[in-house]
Amino acid sequence: MAPALRISVVLCTCDGQAYLAEQLSTLLTQSRLPDEVIIGDDDSTDGTWTIVQDFAVLARTRGVTVQAVRRPRRLGYVANFSASLAQSSGDLVFLCDQDDAWHPDKIATLAARFLADPALTFLHSDARLVTADGADMGCGLFEALELSAIERGLIDGGEALRVYLRRNIATGATAAFRRELLARALPVPSAWVHDAWIATLAAATGKVDFIDDPLIDYRQHDGNQIGMRSRTWRTRLAEFRMPRGDELRAAVARIDALDERLDTEGAPDGVQNDIDATRRHLERRLSIGTRAPLFRVPSVAWEWLTGAYTRFATGTRTALRDLLRKG
Repeated sequence: MAPALRISVVLCTCDGQAYLAEQLSTLLTQSRLPDEVIIGDDDSTDGTWTIVQDFAVLARTRGVTVQAVRRPRRLGYVANFSASLAQSSGDLVFLCDQDDAWHPDKIATLAARFLADPALTFLHSDARLVTADGADMGCGLFEALELSAIERGLIDGGEALRVYLRRNIATGATAAFRRELLARALPVPSAWVHDAWIATLAAATGKVDFIDDPLIDYRQHDGNQIGMRSRTWRTRLAEFRMPRGDELRAAVARIDALDERLDTEGAPDGVQNDIDATRRHLERRLSIGTRAPLFRVPSVAWEWLTGAYTRFATGTRTALRDLLRKG
């Protein structure tokens, strides 16, 4: 019988008193309790720290170790997660947000998959989208993300990097990963959001998978750092005219940070080829945006005919955006 994997939950808080107590309570109603909970509070000014302290007392009575640190100055959620992750010691690390609610078998379900597959590096699940009051929105996270059959097939076929270089489909609150990944992942580069960085680095250096079952209630409210809602047709139409220059430059910066981190160990040829090809596509799209719409047609047509829009972006939708966007 394989030994049990030690579980760390890493949670970052900041002025989260509205929903934090509920989230913390779901950590202690897990069918498989965590072994330790790391909480980094980012200089909260409301009652968050009191809720954290009360939780720590209760958790310790259940045999759960709690390390809670209150930052003397605000770091921002990415730097706070980076510092908090460095404190974790479990074999598996679970990311946790302050405003969601975990389903009772979340830890047990993900841990079982890691036990069954020693090669698995990073795993994430679907989530049920709920309102601020916890009401079901009738939409799952993967549905809102429009996770495609092609993307699913790439991940199942061991080509997850092609998916995660294109866009992040792994929400941190649904994710867990092996401790070994932290040695490569920390510190989180400033160009990246922590969950996208960890998922992409895992796809570049190991095996990534997902679970279709929703294992958390992912609360949507005005205070979300990063939220997810199903888009309406009006939203989709408006997106075609939105400027994309800053977004593309940020994507190039993320690729450069990934390349630099992997360069310290030497990326496999296939991984390096994917990174280089993605960068070239992004740089060509940046160049397209500097031209008048009529003069974009040949370059957009070339990216389309060579399959670049399908491989590195969202296909027809991205091609149309490049034709119509303002910059």
